[in-house]
Amino acid sequence: MDPITKSKGPKLVQLIKAFLGCTALFCIPGLIITFMAASFTIELTRVNSERVDATAAKNILFLVPISGSTINNLIDPESHVIDGGVIRQGKTATSVGRITDQVEDEGLLLLKGAEGEQVEIYVSPKNLDAVEDEIQYFIKESKEPFLRMWVVSNWKFGVILPAGILLLCLIIFFMASWSIITGKSFESKGARF
Repeated sequence: MDPITKSKGPKLVQLIKAFLGCTALFCIPGLIITFMAASFTIELTRVNSERVDATAAKNILFLVPISGSTINNLIDPESHVIDGGVIRQGKTATSVGRITDQVEDEGLLLLKGAEGEQVEIYVSPKNLDAVEDEIQYFIKESKEPFLRMWVVSNWKFGVILPAGILLLCLIIFFMASWSIITGKSFESKGARF
């Protein structure tokens, strides 16, 4: 006796449901994570030989800008490494407690304009000096009309973790799509997907 199977509707409707399900389960956490550990796009534009303008945008999901600032007549950038400090164990976690771990450092790049405006961009401390050097070279020596850079504040939480989440989302979506289109389900020993 064959089990009675219920119709799940047209394949297009099933594909849309699979897409929305994957988006809800995986993309929303990716959005939240990349909002907290954001990436930035920095665009430098040479207006003339004496003036460089900068535009900085904060991105989520690596490329989607959510906020931006413009600096006219960019002067030398400044960078600072902000010490993360230590984590101490103890009842009050005072300065006499035992050190158990260290918080990661943060890199801060300040883009300043000649009129006093400034933009703070968080950059991974490992890339901070290279980013600052590239911006200074563009301002002082380069003859290129345009420079675009993508920087990240924390590689582990801003790139690797969300990329893994989004990759898992894509794999599950393609598996569900293949199953819907072919009408076959994924089976392995003892488990059925």
